[in-house]
Amino acid sequence: MAIAQGLDTYDGRIEFHAAQTIRMLELFSALAADYMASIDNPLASTVPAIGTWSLRALMQKRASTARDVLLHEIRQGHAPIEFQDADEAAAITYRYMRAAEEGAARLNLRLLARVIVGSAEGPGLYADDFLRWADVLAGLRREEVIVLGVMQRVQMGETPIEDSSKNPPVAFWLACTRILEQQYGLQPAASTSCAHALLRTGLVQLVSGSMETVVVPAPTGELTTLSGLLRIEGLLASVHA
Repeated sequence: MAIAQGLDTYDGRIEFHAAQTIRMLELFSALAADYMASIDNPLASTVPAIGTWSLRALMQKRASTARDVLLHEIRQGHAPIEFQDADEAAAITYRYMRAAEEGAARLNLRLLARVIVGSAEGPGLYADDFLRWADVLAGLRREEVIVLGVMQRVQMGETPIEDSSKNPPVAFWLACTRILEQQYGLQPAASTSCAHALLRTGLVQLVSGSMETVVVPAPTGELTTLSGLLRIEGLLASVHA
């Protein structure tokens, strides 16, 4: 009897979670549709008639792709997405859709969508936090995402640092450049260049190295925080699966 009651309770929770997921899918789909409808409004006054149709089609395609990516990530999530109020939902969805309108690549949209889902599953989903992450992630180049993903992997200890006798920051960066060259074909100079470019994000910093290498890239606490929301290399793998 107890087992049967437990199963009934479990089934009820599954149905409740499924219902919440459906409601959130409907909410995001509606907000995305509103955003897509709003795209047409400024075109007539800002674009010559000959180019209006082409630009509208491009924007609609980008918005449609973004909507599909977001809804896919929501379906893959393991917890219902909850907002403080409708304004929070609108602010998050509109910022996400604006990234698509501005030409964010599909990989970048996956990063943003995963931040939404990961926030809901972890610390909570708030517009201020998402807007900050969107500004950081929306404009990353693919190579920069790869470098961040490898730095995240090494930081989390998933790949052992082979030469632990070296200065720790130097050993860390050498482990990263080794992976980047062997698994992604990025030469050390290119990896270092990407890491330096990532200084603008606040996810990477330069720290003291050694006599041979005065400073080396290292992750910041912000990358640790991001790791609580998503696994970058997991998204890279799924994009190219």
